[in-house]
Amino acid sequence: MKRFSTLLIIWLALIAALPAGAQGHPADAYFDGAVFVGDSIMQQIGRYKMEQGEKGRPILGNARFMTVSSYTLYQGSRVTPLEHKAALRYAGRKVSLADALKKMEARKAFILLGLNDQAGSRLDQEMLMYTRLIERARDKNPGVELIILSLTPITRGAQTKALNQKNFDAFNQRLESLCETLGVLFLDVATPLKDEDGFLSKAYAQDGRVHLSQEGMAVFVKALYAFAEGRH
Repeated sequence: MKRFSTLLIIWLALIAALPAGAQGHPADAYFDGAVFVGDSIMQQIGRYKMEQGEKGRPILGNARFMTVSSYTLYQGSRVTPLEHKAALRYAGRKVSLADALKKMEARKAFILLGLNDQAGSRLDQEMLMYTRLIERARDKNPGVELIILSLTPITRGAQTKALNQKNFDAFNQRLESLCETLGVLFLDVATPLKDEDGFLSKAYAQDGRVHLSQEGMAVFVKALYAFAEGRH
């Protein structure tokens, strides 16, 4: 009994020592059962969630992440992943996006893809790939709620012929229209990250190109919460 009392005191002390934000956000429950899928940008958000949790500031409920660097929209749209390309893995085995959601029993899926396909350079083909991705995810996961995220922006100075903000904006515009046509949700995470000229703000760029700084990731997560609050 004395040992139990001692443990109880220690546990209460640990709870008291947690930061005020350790209670989480009122909209955290929205992300329970959610799976976030994507490339290195989404991978960053997964690490950010983990880091915030380690600091006693839990975010995004019990959402899980299924991400891999260099993952493409093309790969995500396939029935079976190409062996020689970056692919999602479950239990050590490469799986399609649709199968990953099924194996993880996802109730919601937040999907961010396109950067590694040079988004906006082949719009018709890219929208066809996204259509296939959505249809296959739905077929394998009846009842799953799909939330398609806009492509995040690029800094002005990092633009190339293949990767540029004009193409990104065209991609996002077409993607939003496609989501409306297919009856899935679209979430604009690009606009909050842009500077006054419409590019990724330098303050939000970790590498001066497309990857997000700590401040940028915080803005990204804030956009997720604003969306979740709007769904209540």
